[in-house]
Amino acid sequence: MNRSIFSLIIALAVMPLAPAFAQEASDSVTANDSRQWLADVKDYKYQMLEREAQMTPEQADKFFPLYQEMEHKVFRANLEARRLEMQVSDNFDNATSEELRQAADALSNVKIKEAEIELEYYPQFAEILSDKQLFLLKRAETHFATDMLRHYNRSKELNSQ
Repeated sequence: MNRSIFSLIIALAVMPLAPAFAQEASDSVTANDSRQWLADVKDYKYQMLEREAQMTPEQADKFFPLYQEMEHKVFRANLEARRLEMQVSDNFDNATSEELRQAADALSNVKIKEAEIELEYYPQFAEILSDKQLFLLKRAETHFATDMLRHYNRSKELNSQ
């Protein structure tokens, strides 16, 4: 799998998993703490994307509402696949072949749906950002995913000591 596709998958996968990272970081995390943590991560991500893609404030004002729409669609696609996975997992021993196939198909196809959603928004992003900024944006998404994974791994190491 080429590096840019892998990076895209990581970047898009991190946001739906963020609450799990927050929960693992502390057993005493409340729902409000988790929501605040997720909001902080999202703010950090958007600041990083804006800075690394060298967006002007005007570009950022136009770009981020579209980006949030895209993220919401990606989140919904992942949520549906995870919902099917959980339904089958909760009743695995009694799941029908059809239920197993549908869940496996949903999990296999979610990355395709994510890519289709991104491609739907790419032309709109290209109207706001230059070619250089589009490249920098993709690179920034990769940097964000890497930072999140590094933070997560560091947190696990600290909690295991």
